[in-house]
Amino acid sequence: MFRSPAWLAAALLVLPAAWALLRWAEARRHLVAEAMGRSATLKRTDSTAPSRRSAGLLRLAATAFLLLALAGPQFGIELVETRSDSRQAVIAVDVSLSMLTPDVKPNRLERAKSSLSLLIDQLRGERIGVVAFAGDAQTVCPLTQDADAAKRLLGALAIGAVPTPGTAIGGALRASVALLGRYPGGKAVILLTDGEDHKSDPLGAAREAAAAGVRVFTVGIGTPEGEPIPAESGAYHKDARGGTVVSRLDESTLAMIARETGGAYYRTTPGSDEIADIAKRVRDLDAAKGVSGTTNLWRNRYAWPASAAFLLLLLELILPSRAAILAALVLLATAEPSAAATAEGKLRAGNQLYAKEQYATALERYGEAAAKKPRDPRPSFNAGDALYRLDNIEDSGAAFQSVAERRDVTPAVRAAALYNLGNARFRSGDFPAAAAAFRAALALSASDADARRNLAVTIKKLKNPPPHKKAGQDKKDKSNGGGGEKDQPKSPPQTRPQDALTKPEAERILRAVDEREKQAQRQAQEGKGRRAQGKPPSEEDW
Repeated sequence: MFRSPAWLAAALLVLPAAWALLRWAEARRHLVAEAMGRSATLKRTDSTAPSRRSAGLLRLAATAFLLLALAGPQFGIELVETRSDSRQAVIAVDVSLSMLTPDVKPNRLERAKSSLSLLIDQLRGERIGVVAFAGDAQTVCPLTQDADAAKRLLGALAIGAVPTPGTAIGGALRASVALLGRYPGGKAVILLTDGEDHKSDPLGAAREAAAAGVRVFTVGIGTPEGEPIPAESGAYHKDARGGTVVSRLDESTLAMIARETGGAYYRTTPGSDEIADIAKRVRDLDAAKGVSGTTNLWRNRYAWPASAAFLLLLLELILPSRAAILAALVLLATAEPSAAATAEGKLRAGNQLYAKEQYATALERYGEAAAKKPRDPRPSFNAGDALYRLDNIEDSGAAFQSVAERRDVTPAVRAAALYNLGNARFRSGDFPAAAAAFRAALALSASDADARRNLAVTIKKLKNPPPHKKAGQDKKDKSNGGGGEKDQPKSPPQTRPQDALTKPEAERILRAVDEREKQAQRQAQEGKGRRAQGKPPSEEDW
């Protein structure tokens, strides 16, 4: 890989021209010498001729190395932190029964998802989260800069995604503010609902949001006249007294929420004209500066040919000292073996052996690299990978745990180590520890779909434990190929159970588990089992 390969093309012109210039100068010098006397006599008296020719060749070689350095050779990969300026926005979308009302076509929820998808497109580069709410609120997508993942999760929302019936705008605002709490900089909540609320104190929640520095932009969907809510039977939804429920847009409540927080209220329009203004207002908020993630970059190696050019020019200055030339040649000959003895060389050798599936020998190289550079997490990480391949699951998990517990590594590396630790614990049959590791990985890397799916599979195993088997019999390893240059921590294969879930099933299990945890907390606080018995908190279940 070369950063500026055009210099290589220039070398094809410059080097032959330089060689021709040297030959022309030598020829001219020879003609002058013949004019001054016998050529054989002059050769015996001119002791500088060999040094002159050597100097010319050294300059030519130095020019070649300088052109190679200008081309910017790159090989090997390094893990670097990426920094960006971003704002934080949580989209809270109503998924209560009233969102089926067709006063906007095809219905309120489908129109809401279409508008919010456009908003996410216009907020690319910012951290975006999604909260769904009905009678309760739950996080569907933690804050992430992966706009495509947020759109997919938003598009999968449906009525009933939150099991608790009703509409609790106050709960949605509190859940959104809590999600934003850990980040500095500008923070906003985009609340899209029909405005009907069932005793959740939305104005109190708005004041709490304002105190936390969060602006709320409310988007009302529906019409003030409203329409009946369709029921599955083909009729209309009835209240507890048997009357037909007519759901109407409550603009006054939404406008007051926006006013309390310094935001703005919008009503949805057929062309979604309000989306551009909301996106502009969010982008006008103060940006938070910091690490946004990590990325793999090619390592620049221009220093090597540049150093070679410097040494060659230095040799030209000290000619005709043959002893100095010999010492320089010995130094150049031994430079590569000494570089191979460094920690980087050992790590690279281990990675090459790993790619050839020579895991035991690769493990030895990783151990040597760790001994030479104990503060580098990569040898321990890659050693855990090799141990995993060798079916030494216990030691593999210990290696990944040692990396995950370090605080001097990037969050991305810790998240990868926790993910791998979860795989190791799962394979050893320790499902509670595996679930804890996957949850910790998601806390550091919320957009990791593999960790989310593996967590769902682990939860399923906890609910339905399999018959006793030897470790490793309930898994099939899926190799990642192991190819390429691997100078940085490398994840082991993504192990998947034989009964691996589809993504919708995994999401459904995760939502069910989160809901059960919330129910347990509420039961402990209230001291009664009303929610556990499946009864709604009030008679208003839309």
